Order: sequence, then C-alpha cells, then structure tokens
Amino acid sequence: MYINGINQKDNEIINLLLEDGRMSYSDIGERVGLSRTAVKNRIRVLEEKQIIAGYKAVINPQEAPEMMTFLVNTETSPEAFDNVKQKFAEADETITLIQTTGKCHLTAICVAADMKAMKTFVNDIYKTVDGISYINASAVMDVIKGSVIPEK
Repeated sequence: MYINGINQKDNEIINLLLEDGRMSYSDIGERVGLSRTAVKNRIRVLEEKQIIAGYKAVINPQEAPEMMTFLVNTETSPEAFDNVKQKFAEADETITLIQTTGKCHLTAICVAADMKAMKTFVNDIYKTVDGISYINASAVMDVIKGSVIPEK
C-alpha cells in the first residue's frame, strides 16, 4: 500500500505494520533503517493524525468453528433503499456493508453458523423488506488476499 502525502519511510512503516501489527519498534527500525526511538515517534505522529487508527486481531472465519462467510448482493428500488440498508446494518450477521455503483446496490459481507442460517437470513430480508428487485447470496470458499472481517 502507498499513501500519498506522507514520506517513503512512513509508508514503509505502515506496510510493515499491515504485515504484522505486533512488530516491535526495534524490528521495524532495522527493516527501514531508523532507530527504535525514531520509529516510535513516527508511529505516534501517524496515530495522532489518525492515519493509523488502531490495531486489531484478524480472525479467519474460514477456520473458525461454527462460522461461514457469505456475500449478499442486493438491488432495490430507490424508495426501498434506506430500509434495506438499515435492515442489513442492524443485522448481527452483517460485518461489512458497502454501497456500490448501480441502481441502489448494496453488497454485504456476512457470517452465519451454516448454510441453513445463511438461507434463513437472506430469505428474511427478502420477505420482510419491500422493493428488493434482486438479491443473491454466495458462500465464500476462500480468502485469497486481505480479510473479510474489518475492525468495527
């Protein structure tokens, strides 16, 4: 990742933290050619500017017992969009909700215990919110890059 507006060393530090958020200041310093103190000060400034907004554990739902990940793509009428968005946003199953280009289009990344729970969740939304013109759910087979569970 490269962030415009910050220098190369700060970008290198951020990329190392993205790889391992628990990497020590000393280890980062060795990798980027700075002292431990210089790394600590740079990270503090990046945190103060909210460029680094926090640190988290990354959970792999594909390996977690009793958990499956699925995507739900939904298209609605303009009148129904806010209701559908609210329904997904309030659902415990929804971990990420994204509005994308298209006619009132939402993509939700969700988790459920199993295929039956996924089907129940999708059917509940489809049957209880008027104005949905398209809904499709797909189980995630593997996460090749990144994470499907972001920080809250």
